[in-house]
Amino acid sequence: MKSGLFAAFICLAFIGGKTYAQKNSNHHQQKDQMKQYSLLVRVPDTYSTEQAKLVGPLWEKLLEQWKAEGVYILSFAFPGESYTVSGKEHLIKKETVLSGNLKVVSNLVLRAESIEQALVLAKSCPVLLYGGKVEVREIPKPVKPIE
Repeated sequence: MKSGLFAAFICLAFIGGKTYAQKNSNHHQQKDQMKQYSLLVRVPDTYSTEQAKLVGPLWEKLLEQWKAEGVYILSFAFPGESYTVSGKEHLIKKETVLSGNLKVVSNLVLRAESIEQALVLAKSCPVLLYGGKVEVREIPKPVKPIE
C-alpha cells in the first residue's frame, strides 16, 4: 500500500513538474517573442538636483513595477560630464548635447509586444512631470555576420 501511494506521489510530482516546466517554457517563449525598446530619457537643461531627488522614489517604484511585470531589462543614468567628438578633425569638446533645451540623462531598455505598448510604458516615466521627454526606439535584433 505504501509503495502504491509513493508511486502515485511520484507520478503527481512528475506531472506537476512537467506542467510547471511547460508554463515556464511558454513564459520564456513569450518573452523571447517580445521586442526590445530603448527609452532615452531627457530633462530640461534647468532640471535641478532637488527635482531629481523628488523624482527618485517615483523611479524606484516604477522600476519595481516593471520588474514585477517582466518588462524591465536594464537601465543606466548618465550623471557625469559629457564629451563630444566631431568632424574630420576629431575635435573633442566637453559639452552636453541639447535637443531644444533637453539633455539625455538616462536610458532604459524594456520589452514590449509593440511600439504602442512601449509608448504606454514610457508615459509612466516620472520626468514627464518636470518637463522631460522620453524618446522610444525599437532595438533591432542583431544581424548574424555572413560566414
